[in-house]
Amino acid sequence: MSNNKIKYYPVNNGDMSLITLKDSSTILIDCNIREGEKDSNDNNIYKVKEDLLKSIQKRDSNPYIDLFILSHPDEDHCRGFKKNFYHGAPADYAETNRKDDEIIIDEIWVTSMLFTTKQSNDANAIRNEVNRRKRLTGTDKNKKGNRLRLIGYDEDKKLENVTTYVPGTEVNTINKKTFNNFSLFIHAPFKKDLIQSKAEEDRNSSSIVVQARFKDNESDADHITFALFGGDADHYIWEKIIEISEKNNNEKNLKWDLLLAPHHCSWTFFNNVSYDIEENQTPKEYSLKLLNDYKENGGKIISSSKKIVKEKPNPPHKPSKDEYIKALDSKDDFYELAIIPKEKTPEPVEFIVTNNGVTKSTEKAKVAITSGGAAGAASTVVKNGDHVI
Repeated sequence: MSNNKIKYYPVNNGDMSLITLKDSSTILIDCNIREGEKDSNDNNIYKVKEDLLKSIQKRDSNPYIDLFILSHPDEDHCRGFKKNFYHGAPADYAETNRKDDEIIIDEIWVTSMLFTTKQSNDANAIRNEVNRRKRLTGTDKNKKGNRLRLIGYDEDKKLENVTTYVPGTEVNTINKKTFNNFSLFIHAPFKKDLIQSKAEEDRNSSSIVVQARFKDNESDADHITFALFGGDADHYIWEKIIEISEKNNNEKNLKWDLLLAPHHCSWTFFNNVSYDIEENQTPKEYSLKLLNDYKENGGKIISSSKKIVKEKPNPPHKPSKDEYIKALDSKDDFYELAIIPKEKTPEPVEFIVTNNGVTKSTEKAKVAITSGGAAGAASTVVKNGDHVI
């Protein structure tokens, strides 16, 4: 029997994580598919697209993923979308799209921040595809390749009549498939932060924050493995998440076996920046609480960032790495993607979910490390009491 898996790609300061479930369903959280053979430090750029194509399924010879979650529309979270993902009616997918290995997305999750005025070309491509999907009616809107969900609050009603999931919702139906061994719990974004982020043109605080929950067997009484994804959410957001979860006796929502270090190992998870200001150098108690009180045995932290050094520019911040390592059972449980296995030839890190938690996959990378390549809204919903949005 296959296992649930989570793969974290080395994409410099950016995020790209692939969840593969036992039935081979795939969930991609953000993308950062770069071009070229080498980066500015003469390190090889991993062939993310090529590996992704080998990791996902095909339908009628067309590559597809079940769900794409855009945490927020910054370029380092959606780079390469326009070139590598199909946008258009599923029925119009043609031989030219197949030749370019354009990946179909059956279901998309976005926030209303996608509709702010200043966006990159890749974010605009996502917005155009979302606009196409929101205009659909009847049975078309629930077909594969047309499904759309809004996460959070929509002040301007840009996605009116689109199914919305708010903080405090647990979703176990993905792409019209209901899972008894997997779910996504939505922590953020909160209404206030979406409005404020729009006003200040700071998209980080509008990031989707989710906890992925896994069971090894459908018959298990409860989930055994938890992975937290927080985009670029800062310590203010995490403070609210912790406060609300604890207030409602939902500490389970904070557990983690795997934690993707927010904002590419930035100090913003621990305090304000700049780190040079003395009052910013003390980690917030609630940030340390998430690390120390809610880490499961053998918990691991993944830094999706450049190589972590003391020198600027930041992120990543070396003091953040130091704080993360303090919370772990071993320094080897901190995975710095930019230098695994070697700085010159980084590769993805993949974890397998077992009945004993998570273990690092020892499978050799399948791809040469050279250049960037190539209706229903049914869900199980659990509300956290007064989980305020």
